[in-house]
Amino acid sequence: MTSQIPSVAAASADQMVHTFANGLTLIAERVENVRSAALTLLIPGGAASDPENALGSASVLSDWMMRGAGERDNRQLTDYLDQLGVQRSMTAETVFMRLSASLLARNFGEVLPVCADIMRQPQLPEGGFAAARDLAIQQLDAIEDEPSQKLNLILKMRHFPDPFGRPIVGQRDHLAALTAESLRADYHRRFSPVGAILAVAGALEFQPLKESVANCFGEWRTCPPPPPTLKPAPGGVYHVTQPANQVQIGLACDTVPESHPDSILMQLAVGVLSGGMGARLFSEIREKQGLCYAVHAGYISLARRAAILGYAGTTPERAATTLNSFLRELERLRQGVTAEELERAKIGMKSRVIMHGESTAARAAALAYDYYHYGRPRTLDELRQRIERVSLEQLNAFLAGTAAAPITQVTVGPAPVGGGEAPAKTRVHEPVHESH
Repeated sequence: MTSQIPSVAAASADQMVHTFANGLTLIAERVENVRSAALTLLIPGGAASDPENALGSASVLSDWMMRGAGERDNRQLTDYLDQLGVQRSMTAETVFMRLSASLLARNFGEVLPVCADIMRQPQLPEGGFAAARDLAIQQLDAIEDEPSQKLNLILKMRHFPDPFGRPIVGQRDHLAALTAESLRADYHRRFSPVGAILAVAGALEFQPLKESVANCFGEWRTCPPPPPTLKPAPGGVYHVTQPANQVQIGLACDTVPESHPDSILMQLAVGVLSGGMGARLFSEIREKQGLCYAVHAGYISLARRAAILGYAGTTPERAATTLNSFLRELERLRQGVTAEELERAKIGMKSRVIMHGESTAARAAALAYDYYHYGRPRTLDELRQRIERVSLEQLNAFLAGTAAAPITQVTVGPAPVGGGEAPAKTRVHEPVHESH
C-alpha cells in the first residue's frame, strides 16, 4: 500500500501535505497543547453535481449517508460515534460534500475508519431514504417562512452561472420525484477520491496518520464525473412578489476570487463596509438614516469566481431609498477608506484568525479550504502577516483602480422596488469566469 504513495511534502514544520495515488490529498497540522483532533473531508459531490432533473440530491444524500455505513446500521453507527464522543456532521455545499468530525485525539484511530465507511460504503438503507427526502422537503418548505433565506437563494441563482448558483436545498418537484434507486446510482456516479481533500488538525503524529489514511482510503478508486457545463447567469433585476409588510433587498457583484493576490484587499474593504456596528452600511443606512432593520455585505468565493453579496431588510415605503443608499455606499467605497476604518477591519479579521486557531475543528476546515483555493495550507502566522502587511495606500489604490461590473439585484416583497438610481453597475472587478 505505502509503496504506491508519493513522498510527503512538508508545508512547514507543523504541517504536512500528501497526495495519494487515487487522487485524495491529505493535509495535516500538528497543534500543540491540545487533546483534541478534528477532520474535514471534502468530496467534490456537492449541489453543483446534482443531475439537472434531480436538484437537491446532494442535500438528501448528506442525510441518507449518515444512516448506516460499513457493517453498522443506523442505530449502531450513531451509538458507536456517540460512545466515542464524536461531534460530527455531513453537509452538502455547492462544490463539495463535507464530512466534519471533532473528537479526542486518542480516539482518532477508531473514528477514521468509520468516516471512511460513511464516504466509501454508506448502506443507503431503503427505510432511511423516505426520512432523508422528507427532511429535505421540510427544509425547503420552511424557507417560504424565511424571506431573507429565500432572497439569498434566488440572488445566488441569478448571479452565479449554473450549476454554481443552484440552491443546495433543490426544487420541491425534483425532490418529490426522487427514488432510492436513482439516488443510489447517483451516489456511485459522483463520489470519487479524485480531487477529494482530507484535512486533519490536532495532537497527532504525521507518519502514523498518513499510514492510517492509506489503510482507510488508499484502495478507494472510482472515476470522477465529467466537469459541469456552465450556463450563463441571468443577472439583472428580478423581483419576487410576496405579500408582506417587509421588503428584502439583495445585491451581488463579481470581484476577485480567494486565490487572487488582491483578495485580502477586497476582504478588508468588505470589512470596512460591513464589519460590525462601526461599519459603513450599519452606521450610515441603519443608524443615521434609520432606513432598515438589517443591512450587511459579505464576500463569497469559489475556485475562480467570487462575489460581494449585500442584503437589506426594510419596509415597502423605504425600500427605494434603502436600495439607493446601499448603491451609493458601494460606489463611495472606491473613493477610499480611512486609517481608522482599515485598522478596525484588520482587528476584526485578525480576531477571527486567532479564534479559529484555538479550535481544531476550525483549523481543519481552514486547511481544507486553503488547499482548495491555494493548492497548499497556510499557517496562522502567514495569515496574520498577510493582514498586517496591507497599507492604507495599497488598499485605496486598489479600490480606486477597480473597474465597473454589473450588479445583480433581487427583491422579495409586495411590489418591485423602483423609482431610484439605475442599479446596473458599481465599481468592482470585472467578472472572473469559473472553469472546473
